[in-house]
Amino acid sequence: MPRFMIRSDIEGITGVVSYEQAEPEKPEYDFGRRMFMSDLMALVEGLNEGGADEIVIYDEHYYGRNIDIAQLPSNVTAICGKPPYSPGWSGGLDSSFKGLILLGFHSKSGTVGGLLNHSYELDIKDLRLNGTSVGEIGMEAAIAGDHDLPVLMITADSAGVAEAEKLLPGIAGVTVKESLSETGGLCYSASRTSDMIRRTAEQIASRIPAVKPLNFGTSVKLVIELNAGEYLCEFRRLFKNEMCKRNTIEIRGSSATEVWAKYWKMKLECQNSMKDNG
Repeated sequence: MPRFMIRSDIEGITGVVSYEQAEPEKPEYDFGRRMFMSDLMALVEGLNEGGADEIVIYDEHYYGRNIDIAQLPSNVTAICGKPPYSPGWSGGLDSSFKGLILLGFHSKSGTVGGLLNHSYELDIKDLRLNGTSVGEIGMEAAIAGDHDLPVLMITADSAGVAEAEKLLPGIAGVTVKESLSETGGLCYSASRTSDMIRRTAEQIASRIPAVKPLNFGTSVKLVIELNAGEYLCEFRRLFKNEMCKRNTIEIRGSSATEVWAKYWKMKLECQNSMKDNG
């Protein structure tokens, strides 16, 4: 029986068009979380109806505390609190899974007209793996590719789905809203999107689509271009030797997981330093 991994975000969830609805400290977050659980439960139900044996969710959004565990069926577990990746731990992924599913994702930073487009943090202008510009969709696909796992399905806004389909031919895309601008979209009802998500998930679980894993090999260079601001200033202070330009970091390793884990460690050190000095 197949196992599936879900990576979950919120900006690409049904009805969410503002960071006010996506950030836990903001007054509209309750709405965003309700829509998130609506999409998530439709995905879980569809996978189970298609014959999933086990489902593991890695909650990637903000603090990683968005999932209402009380709603999950017994064959679903959740990785919460955003434990950081390490070179030997890629967010719970391993070769025992049939593939990865991205729930509630969005287009990368700089996408023209992409609703809430960004790449992990707003401090990041661009991510490039061996010269290929990627956002969160591409980075998560590359990490799955280290285990020879494909990304089978994505739910996102129209710009996010288009990005995934270009990068990962054959992926099953569910468009839950149409991007009209960076801060506006044409939103479908939760009942409509739940039905689309459930039906698509059931189809991929019962018949795994032939999607090729995104694998960058065993010699990987990650180039991260940062936007101007406090984070860049602190990063330059702490990691001046890793900067190849005033706003650009270059990290090398033997896998996408390794280079991203190295950056994640540096990012946490930088963010903690900013808190301590704030």
